[in-house]
Amino acid sequence: MATVFLQLFVDGLGMGLIYSLLALGLVLIMSIPKIFFIAYGEFYKLGAFALWGAIVFLKLPFFASLCLAIVATSVLGMICYRIVFQRIQYAEDTFLSFLVASIGLMMMIGQAMLLVFGTERRGVPQVFHGVVNFGVVRISNEKLVLIGLALLVTLGLYVLLQKTNLGRAMRAVSFRADVAILQGVNPNKIYLSAMIAGCAISGFAGGVMAPVFAISQEMNNIILPVLLVVMLGGMGSLIGAVAGGLILGTTMAFGYCFIGSGLAQMILFIVIGIIVFIRPEGLFGKSEEYIGI
Repeated sequence: MATVFLQLFVDGLGMGLIYSLLALGLVLIMSIPKIFFIAYGEFYKLGAFALWGAIVFLKLPFFASLCLAIVATSVLGMICYRIVFQRIQYAEDTFLSFLVASIGLMMMIGQAMLLVFGTERRGVPQVFHGVVNFGVVRISNEKLVLIGLALLVTLGLYVLLQKTNLGRAMRAVSFRADVAILQGVNPNKIYLSAMIAGCAISGFAGGVMAPVFAISQEMNNIILPVLLVVMLGGMGSLIGAVAGGLILGTTMAFGYCFIGSGLAQMILFIVIGIIVFIRPEGLFGKSEEYIGI
């Protein structure tokens, strides 16, 4: 039984880190430019399909294809912000404007990807062969790479926000943009940087997930559990995003095995609802809306 528990924990860790990465990117977008970006799942899907296309059609190696996926989602995020969100950044009812714009983008990108890639489920050819044994636990090399890259990007984002001038400017703008201006910070550039970083993280998550799980047009539905992760961890909390993603991933892995997917999801949503009811700001959230660790 101990072997089963360890194996389920490792399996849940892989998907949990995907949820954590997506939550981290969404926290950047929702905390800095304050965009309720429900089109975020489309960038995750685009990253997976871009990597698949680069490997299958362009015959590029995995890491070059992953870079291409990140560039594609970053450029699309920059275009979306410049053309759409920057124009309504200072609108009177910003939340509603952002919500409507996000819904429009979600529909446009979704339909475009449907026309380009069709409805068929895809699979990336095996990139990393073999398995590694850690005692009684077996883990495929593909999932091992996923876990390693996800941890590396998470650490890199922490360093970016805590140790660089750009990160300090992001945290300042997320707290009080008007005060940050007095310190020579240009909020519009920071908003754009946060949008690009968040979309790049989403594309990266889709890319590293592609060799492990199937690729389909329904991948954009991941936005719902990612929003739950953000709510559970706390808005503006990076450590909350990581913890929430790991909790969700491991809980679902154990739930699928022992009580079935439907009941596991229902119980998980009830528990998250109770936590948010007791602590509306989330497990690690703070009353002030700014990015914290």
